[in-house]
Amino acid sequence: MNSVFPQLSIDRNQVRWEHELGTLTPWECHRGLWFKREDYFAPLGYSGPNGSKMRQLIWYVNRYRKGKNHIVTGASIQSPQLSMSAIVGAHYGLLSRQVVYSKPETVLRHTNPKVAAGFGATFEYANGPYNPILQRKVADLTKPTSLVVEYGITLPHDRYPADDVRKFHEVGANQVSNLPEDLTKLVAPAGSCNSLCSILLGLSRNSKNLETLFTLGIGPDKRSWMRERMALMGVDIERLPFKWRHHSLHDTGYAKYSDAFKGETYGSITFHPTYEAKMWRWLRENQTLEPDGKTGFWIVGSAPDPKVVEPFYTHKV
Repeated sequence: MNSVFPQLSIDRNQVRWEHELGTLTPWECHRGLWFKREDYFAPLGYSGPNGSKMRQLIWYVNRYRKGKNHIVTGASIQSPQLSMSAIVGAHYGLLSRQVVYSKPETVLRHTNPKVAAGFGATFEYANGPYNPILQRKVADLTKPTSLVVEYGITLPHDRYPADDVRKFHEVGANQVSNLPEDLTKLVAPAGSCNSLCSILLGLSRNSKNLETLFTLGIGPDKRSWMRERMALMGVDIERLPFKWRHHSLHDTGYAKYSDAFKGETYGSITFHPTYEAKMWRWLRENQTLEPDGKTGFWIVGSAPDPKVVEPFYTHKV
C-alpha cells in the first residue's frame, strides 16, 4: 500500500503514529538510479500528507503536547504546514488555530486550508501576506495552553536546548541507516534545510561508501544557518567524511521557491512540483545523473492528494 504504517487511521485507539517514527522508509532502484522513498512515511496512506516534515511534526507534537489543548500556527495558504498541523493535532486530540492571509469567504477554495478544516482547524486572518505579519499574529494568539508549530516545522536553535534540537533531527538521521552499500553519490534537496540537517547528522556518523553529497538549493541559501545548527549537534560540516557540493536553483534564478514544475516523472515516480520536480528537471537538462547503480536521489515527500484524506475527516467541511 506504499505506506510504512501498518494501519491507516487518525484514531489513537487503533494506531499510535509515534510508534512508527523509527521505521525505515525503503530505497528503491529504478532503471539504475536509487530513490529514498520518504513519501512512504504516510500515516493516512500514500498521497496523504507524508514525508520527512510529517515525521518531524509527529515527533514535535508527541514530545511537547503535555498541558496543551490546541495548536497555533501560521503559514501561506499554499503551505502543507496547515494541513499537516491540523491532521497531527487531530491524531493527538488537539484542535488547530491557523493564521492565514485570505478572506473568510475564499479560504476553503485552497487545498491546504480545506484539508485543515476537515480536521477541525479554525482560521485567523492576518492583514498581510508576509511571514513576519503572520508570525506576529501567531504570537498574539499564543496562550499557555497553545502548542506553537513554528514556521517551516522546526525547532529554532536559538530558543531550544541543543539536546532537543539534536533529538528533533535524530528521527530523520536514522533514515540514513539503510543507505545502499553501493551508493557513492547522493542528491538531496536544500529547502528549509531541516530535512537536510537530519540527513547530514546521519551521514556524519556512517556514510558507508558515499563519496559525494550534491545538494540543490530550492530556497534561499541556509548554509550559514546549517553550520550553526550542525555545530550545536557536534558536527563540523567542514570536516564531513565525503565531499559536499552545492548548487542553488533559487539563487541562480533557475526557479523561485514558490514555482511549481508539474509533470516531472521517472518511471512510476511523480515528483513534488514545488520541491523535487524542479531539481529533477535541472538534473535532466544538465545530464548530471548517471543510472550506474551508484547514484541516489533523496525524495523528501510527495504532493498530497486531498481525496486520500477525506475519508478520515473529523469535521464536516
